[in-house]
Amino acid sequence: MIVFLYGQDSYRIGQKLKELIRGYKTKNPSGLNLINLDLAENRLEDFLDSAKSDSLIPEKKLIILKNIFSADSEALLKFLKSKDFSKREDIILIIVSFSDDKGKLFEYLIKKPNQSQNFKTLKTYEVKSWIKQFSSSFGVDLTGEALDFLISNCGSDLRRIDCEIRKLADFSASGGSSEGGKIKVISKSQVEELAIPTVNYNAFRLTDALAKKNKKMALEALYFALDNGEKPTELLSLLAWQIRNLLRFKSGPGKSSDLKLHPFVLEKIKESAGFFSIDELSAILSKIINLDVAFKTGNVDEKTALSLLIAGL
Repeated sequence: MIVFLYGQDSYRIGQKLKELIRGYKTKNPSGLNLINLDLAENRLEDFLDSAKSDSLIPEKKLIILKNIFSADSEALLKFLKSKDFSKREDIILIIVSFSDDKGKLFEYLIKKPNQSQNFKTLKTYEVKSWIKQFSSSFGVDLTGEALDFLISNCGSDLRRIDCEIRKLADFSASGGSSEGGKIKVISKSQVEELAIPTVNYNAFRLTDALAKKNKKMALEALYFALDNGEKPTELLSLLAWQIRNLLRFKSGPGKSSDLKLHPFVLEKIKESAGFFSIDELSAILSKIINLDVAFKTGNVDEKTALSLLIAGL
């Protein structure tokens, strides 16, 4: 059995993956046959060996395979077909991809009998609907103004919205602002107080969009950051930091712990690594360094120059 989860919305993919793992563990409580592989770090041979090896206990095997397009797609496709994974009942293979690759492997994975689901970035009205449902599960409800303010600061980043709603729910619970058992209403002022955007977060939206090679989203994030008072020099420094970390990861993916990054940031780096080659990253870093020199000499309009850099990447 093959389950293919793909798309740009890494948050919802992660939530679906957790749901599938919980379901598996309910029926296979030992967890000894659960294998998690990332082809940005592991070799393709590691997956092949895991899939071929016999189970030590009478439970289904669950293999989670991430960043498949970091490996030899042709070899992986040939192996999946040869072992007829789509029809096997002894192995559940969950394949996760944040890439837009539309090659033969992708086409194979989205065809029946495989189970595939495309997690596209939600539109604004879909984000509003999602927030209402998610906040309701915590016993809180946001007023229309509070909802609009939260979206204006977080955009469609459900991971950030998740964190902010949990924070708001904790605040409302400690405040005792409603009678027991009733939904607690969150006002705009409460969101403003607890969910104020930070410079680093707004800038990270830009680097995240660039990592996915989505220029339109990157430019929108850039203008949003600039409109909120962030300095072009700070954004350029963050870009350089992101590209250097990607280069370090690509150069030694088996030593990701040496990067000493926050787990969330490291996961983002892993997701992004498959979108770039080392040569591409080196070329981008070179452009960033050249622009940094231009900034320091004061011979360019910083906002315009930064926009042109993003548009040209």
